Amino acid sequence: MATKDPTFPIEKDSKEQKRKHTDLLCNFLFVGVVGGMVALAVVGFFTGDPRRLTHGRDYNGRLCGLDADVAHLPFVYYCASTSATQQKGKFPKRLAYNSRSCVAACPNGTSTPVPCLMQPFVNATALPEGSTVHNVTFVSTFNVEVTQSVAIQASYPTEEYLGAYCVPMPSSENNLYREVMNGPLKEVAQFNSAIGSFRSAWPVILGSALLATALGITYLYVLKFYAGILLYLTLWAGTIITLFAGLYFLYGIFPDPFDELGWYQQSSPIFIIFYGVNARLMSALVGLVVIATGVCMLFQTLYENIDESIGIIAATVDCVMGQGSGISFVVQPVIQALSLVVLIGAMFYGLMTVASVTRVDNQLMAMNGQYVKDESYAHPLEAREVRDWYWSLALHFYMVGFVWVIVTFVSACQWVISYAVCDWFFVKNEIVDNPNLGALSEPLKQAIANRGKRVSGVRVKGVDKVSGSRAGYIEKGPHGKVLVVPIGEKGPGGRDFVQHSEKWAVKKLPCNALIDGVASCLWYHLGTLAVAGVVNAVTSPLRGLSEMIKAFTVTGNAGEQDADVIFPEDEGGGTPANLAVSGLSLLSTFLDEMVGRFSKNLFVDVVLRSTDFWEASADAYDFITYAGGAVALLHGGMSSFETIGVVLITAVPTLTASVVLQKVSVFSNQEGPWYVSDPSMMVLLSGVLSFLIASAFMSLFHMTADSLLYVFAWSRKTFPGQMKDYCPTPMVHLMGKEIEDEPGLAIEPPKRTRMTRFSNAASRYKTTVMATMTAARPPMA
Repeated sequence: MATKDPTFPIEKDSKEQKRKHTDLLCNFLFVGVVGGMVALAVVGFFTGDPRRLTHGRDYNGRLCGLDADVAHLPFVYYCASTSATQQKGKFPKRLAYNSRSCVAACPNGTSTPVPCLMQPFVNATALPEGSTVHNVTFVSTFNVEVTQSVAIQASYPTEEYLGAYCVPMPSSENNLYREVMNGPLKEVAQFNSAIGSFRSAWPVILGSALLATALGITYLYVLKFYAGILLYLTLWAGTIITLFAGLYFLYGIFPDPFDELGWYQQSSPIFIIFYGVNARLMSALVGLVVIATGVCMLFQTLYENIDESIGIIAATVDCVMGQGSGISFVVQPVIQALSLVVLIGAMFYGLMTVASVTRVDNQLMAMNGQYVKDESYAHPLEAREVRDWYWSLALHFYMVGFVWVIVTFVSACQWVISYAVCDWFFVKNEIVDNPNLGALSEPLKQAIANRGKRVSGVRVKGVDKVSGSRAGYIEKGPHGKVLVVPIGEKGPGGRDFVQHSEKWAVKKLPCNALIDGVASCLWYHLGTLAVAGVVNAVTSPLRGLSEMIKAFTVTGNAGEQDADVIFPEDEGGGTPANLAVSGLSLLSTFLDEMVGRFSKNLFVDVVLRSTDFWEASADAYDFITYAGGAVALLHGGMSSFETIGVVLITAVPTLTASVVLQKVSVFSNQEGPWYVSDPSMMVLLSGVLSFLIASAFMSLFHMTADSLLYVFAWSRKTFPGQMKDYCPTPMVHLMGKEIEDEPGLAIEPPKRTRMTRFSNAASRYKTTVMATMTAARPPMA
């Protein structure tokens, strides 16, 4: 039995070890990727120009609205093909996409003259034999003469697009609008405009990020004082918003997918990213998925017992906002949110610089494989913007690194929370008088402590409107005996009251806990967090699917790591419906066995034992699964509250950004310096950033709760006999008799492969199906 003070990290055999470097190969790879991104951004800053992303080029390669000759002509106009005859109405039959001209405004009729590059005219002649020039006699000569001119064309009706392009007005007479949107503007122009709009929209994006931060802080403090009411309202509000969001996306099957100007097409993020039939199909798919998620949230809301979570919420609040923690934990998500804003802003600007590294190529005509050179006395009329293959590769490299850095940053922040929670837990308790006990009457204190006689069959008029009875406690009051009756829902563990103590344990968080966590993360475990961030993000949809199945089949708490499979004989018969439910439950078990171990719960194992990614993922999953008791029951139970809190906090800043960008003239006026050409994409970016910030605040609460449960179970196993000196008071109330002794449900993990539990469940399910099929067969004659 250990007699020394608890500490970490500790190996499995309870021997102390120094923190070690983990997943070094991934560490070096991640550092190399970040270094490459920085180098590309620096080169792009000196050789590129982000303004190229928001301005189109004319036939001569000049940037409309920027270059000296066309500074007063900001719009790109696609000229008509000279080989096409006029169609009915005001539109040409075809457009020449290589013939682009800069214009001051988009023509809305046919009266505007536009200088357009004409198609080249090739004239080939054979010169007479025997010609002598400068004493050189030519036996045979083949002369090729290429003529290209710029001529005035009459315009056709157009409209503005992205604040930089003139596109044909949608018309039933032709498909020019669709051809332009699916042609030159489908990828390059929309991508460039989306990136370039950040230069003007950054104040709105920053404001939405700050609003999300303020909402996150408010949520935490309201949760401290009104946990039950807030969680109840949050569950219903998040469920309703999710269902409405699903219906909104599902509505996308009705509008014209080729109309870019409709209110729905301009507001839906699906129609912003996709176009045409692809947008309609993707919108329908996303709508169905979101509605299914909303239905699962509805089931979870209906069956969720908030009172079971009050105990772990109280313990989490004591850690995060308790007397000895100060503001360290609350400051962490604020710093994380601000750092995330700065990080994304810096990397996004680097992305703009890398994407803007292009060059103008005017060597477009060749003869016998030799390009016609640009001479000082003659310049080709036609030129185009090109990106060299190595810069295209660099751009894709930077985008992949962008995502990797973000998920690693989020994982690192979650690891720091787990580190600080463990550091706080291993601070020895300082016992003080309970500051909240003075507001309780003496009989209530006695009833909470179960000192009096418990009586049943109590009815309270005005409260008990349906049949049933309550339990009460006969206690001594200042004027004789009184009956104390709880009229609310039962507390954790089926108790009549939430337990209180006359004394309270205060734990002071070390001042350098968060700083030490950051230092240990960067120096020892950066590689582990880099691979954990990617694997966690990739497998999260499958884990979410498992939780959705559990919500549908009601196999138990969403927080249970290893919910049992429901079998027909347990539910009253092997009907087809029960077999289907059992099959879904079996699928959930399979998903948990395959990807359940790759959640963020593995971070606390890295904190406590300094393990690498694969070992931590296996150990953390198995440890919680076989812990049993309140730990296994409550671990992960905050996930539903976290998800819905993220939805609510994300929705408000995103809607605010949408209103500001579309209704405030500073950002919607095309002639203003802050005009945002692609507000929908900036709203989407604001939503993503708000989501990450909201996740930071909700993750603080979720990670703290799960880390407390994990470190409690780990300490009980590693340092038996010392738990009362270190376990915080809310955890003592929550765990009861499990403080020193592991619950009877806790079992020793057997030697098994990863799929043992699934194999056992699958074998039992197969036996049940075969028995049901046999029973359904008619008897043999």
